[in-house]
Amino acid sequence: MAAVNMRGIVKDFGPVRTLFGIDLDIADGEFVVFVGPSGCGKSTLLRTIAGLEDISAGELKIGGVRVNELPPVKRGISMVFQSYALYPHMSVFENLAFGLKLAGKSKAEYTPAVEQVAKVLQIEALLQRRPKDLSGGQRQRVAIGRSIVQRPGVFLFDEPLSNLDAALRVQMRIEIARLRRELQTTMIYVTHDQVEAMTLADRIVVLRAGRIEQVGTPNELYHQPANQFVAGFLGSPSMNFLTGTLAALDGQGATIALPDGQRLQVAVDASGASLGDAVTLGVRPEHITLCDAGNVLQAMAVTTEHLGDTSVLYLEASGAEVPIAARIPPLQQIVPWDRCSLCFDPKNGHLFRADGLSFRRLYPTIV
Repeated sequence: MAAVNMRGIVKDFGPVRTLFGIDLDIADGEFVVFVGPSGCGKSTLLRTIAGLEDISAGELKIGGVRVNELPPVKRGISMVFQSYALYPHMSVFENLAFGLKLAGKSKAEYTPAVEQVAKVLQIEALLQRRPKDLSGGQRQRVAIGRSIVQRPGVFLFDEPLSNLDAALRVQMRIEIARLRRELQTTMIYVTHDQVEAMTLADRIVVLRAGRIEQVGTPNELYHQPANQFVAGFLGSPSMNFLTGTLAALDGQGATIALPDGQRLQVAVDASGASLGDAVTLGVRPEHITLCDAGNVLQAMAVTTEHLGDTSVLYLEASGAEVPIAARIPPLQQIVPWDRCSLCFDPKNGHLFRADGLSFRRLYPTIV
């Protein structure tokens, strides 16, 4: 196992800069997930750690050793790619053993290691098959096994489940979580899938335009986002945003005036702000209920998504650029264009400055 330390990592592709001074410490044995929109730099950052891209500036250490100039084979890492990249003319056993053969190991040396990895991945019965005879999930297990058998200090995963269907993705997430517990090895995982990030990570790194927006546990990022970008990126449906102005301040929080004059309370510390400042109120769909008393927002129903165990109601509301979402009981019927009264507890609200930074919540969720 090995810790990974980054200081001021910069990556330039000619005149185009894609990473802007990344500072990040990943502890020995930690599972860290990089997330962010397409083009944010998450795969580029992973490839600089792997040695597949040169570092333009900064310092990268793996296991306490500077590795900027070291080739991938000498970094003590192993990478699982989005494509399985298996050798089609080789059996599963030969694919698993290939790296050890290249390292000069004899068959007597690598056979026990291959068999042990196959047992861990539950592919012992597939060792004599070729990749064309395997399902997508089985091929991905072989690709992961090829990395495990080399016993690296750091595992790197570059969107390894994106080619699988929904059911296989769930199965492979469980497999990766189980492997993590068994191997206790440092793992860095890139994905665009929020579910993968939230269920697998010890910590999540949210990137945007080559910079880190926030680093924290899944619960920290979901319940205490540092800014509006992080708040809107995590969650499905994402957090609802209502623009308005700061109308009042007191010890219980702030009152926000929406463009149509409606007023809503949110329990945040807005000290330092001034009345009349432009702000954005945020509230997650699961915190909104249909009611007619309390912290009430009037809105108009647009459509309902019926998901079986729950339903998501979309509504037009003052201050919202796009329809807001509210989770409602699965059998509750709302007719499109009905006027609805929505409520949320001010303690569950978020408030963001004009620059996107969060005001401190007075009653943050315990994480």
